[in-house]
Amino acid sequence: MTLSDAELDQLIIDLRLGQPRRGGSKRKPIDHGTYRGARQHRYRGEPVCELCLPEEAAYTAERQRARRATARGDAG
Repeated sequence: MTLSDAELDQLIIDLRLGQPRRGGSKRKPIDHGTYRGARQHRYRGEPVCELCLPEEAAYTAERQRARRATARGDAG
């Protein structure tokens, strides 16, 4: 039997085993389709979904372009 995060959090509360981790707050939903969503997937140890993957790639490419421009002195 596999429980979702929400079901597991509720079970912990029902059994009075304590508050869920991370300061007692429940997990926030993932912001799919954004770089932030990709980071949330990675933080949770989940595979990045097909909505978040291209956004992560675009963010990484932009950061690399900016770093190269700065290294060459083209920024600004």
